[in-house]
Amino acid sequence: MQRIAVVLAASIAVVLIADSASAQRRRMPTGISPSATLLLRYDADKDNTVTKDEMEAGLKLDYAAADTDGNNCLVPVEVRAENVKRLERDAAQASPLVDWNLDGCVDMREFSNTAHSYFDLADRTKDGTVSQLELRGPSMPIAPRQAPTRTAQDPDRSDSPATPAVSGYAPGAMQPGSGSGMAGSYAGY
Repeated sequence: MQRIAVVLAASIAVVLIADSASAQRRRMPTGISPSATLLLRYDADKDNTVTKDEMEAGLKLDYAAADTDGNNCLVPVEVRAENVKRLERDAAQASPLVDWNLDGCVDMREFSNTAHSYFDLADRTKDGTVSQLELRGPSMPIAPRQAPTRTAQDPDRSDSPATPAVSGYAPGAMQPGSGSGMAGSYAGY
């Protein structure tokens, strides 16, 4: 009985030590969002700045590791294995691999799409380097940009108010025959 208790205590200690070491590796600099780990994972020289070259080199290594048969094409079995690995490593921040062009193969372009997009958004100075400062601040505007509203004016009266160019438009109301397939209105949505 004592032997079981000792083995159990030793096992718990090993798990706690391993978990503590893992948490320290994942610890982010203060003020960095969890999604920044996507880029900081490729910080080869650990200076908390990621260059485009560092990211590309890291992506190539990750792709080679996922491409177990070495054919430069991740087949569904390899994609599933990589997605499981990403879920375990990144939890809620995981970005799953998807065969966007549905050709049965995730190539390097599809594999690296998320990292490239995030890098482009975070690199606000467009100098090919993502600094800690860029990772701290928002890289996208708070509200999405809105396209300018097209308006039409009565050609006979220059003082008439601008009206929407779409005939029968009423802000906030569903239009009959809009093809949305939803009944009611968006009021209160």
